[in-house]
Amino acid sequence: MKKLSLIFFCIVLSYASFGQGALSKIPGNFYVDFGLTFWEDDSGLPLESQSRSISISYMYEFSLSPSGQFTFNPGLGYTGENLFFKSGMTLTHAGDQTIATPTNNLYDNTKKSKLVGNYFDVPVEFRFRTYPGRNAFRFALGAKVGVLMGGHTKVKYEDNGETRIAKDKGEFNLNRFKASLVGRIGYGWINFFCTYGLTNTFQDNTLVDTNGNLINVKDRPITVGITISNF
Repeated sequence: MKKLSLIFFCIVLSYASFGQGALSKIPGNFYVDFGLTFWEDDSGLPLESQSRSISISYMYEFSLSPSGQFTFNPGLGYTGENLFFKSGMTLTHAGDQTIATPTNNLYDNTKKSKLVGNYFDVPVEFRFRTYPGRNAFRFALGAKVGVLMGGHTKVKYEDNGETRIAKDKGEFNLNRFKASLVGRIGYGWINFFCTYGLTNTFQDNTLVDTNGNLINVKDRPITVGITISNF
């Protein structure tokens, strides 16, 4: 996540320093999405409101009309999902199952707990804009499929007055593949977006509590946020 933040900083710095003159030489557009993520129903494993994602993508533009108002935009990208758990919970491995475990069973004085999933994305979008150019009203509809590249849990806790961080790498039965619908609307370089997951965050029947009981959670992710781009 820190590396991605550095990449984003470099993109923004380049844009601020060189403007459209430099980036306009690159065909297509770069996009950075910052969003807040929640599930359809997280009552079985509540999420904090700070659960979020960051996506970085490059999308090429194919014009579908002589005016350039309608375009088809396929691309490639990366998404980092950060799911923060309420009630002092984290996830642990147990064979083919993932156990929602109280963090205080593992560490004293825990502060935060989250699960991170890293995905390689293939987005495709159909877009309309009032006219070609930067200062135009635009909206888009499309979809995005992602392949899980890896994940880990992260717990922040105190030990003898010092703040420590524990990481546990693994996929934790996250779905290897995910798909979502995407919508965008905006003007100029600021756009708002929403994604609705067509697949669950976890594989079916793999998430249990410490007693081995299946956790009932509707974990299709919904993300809303803001997009910054160079188009």
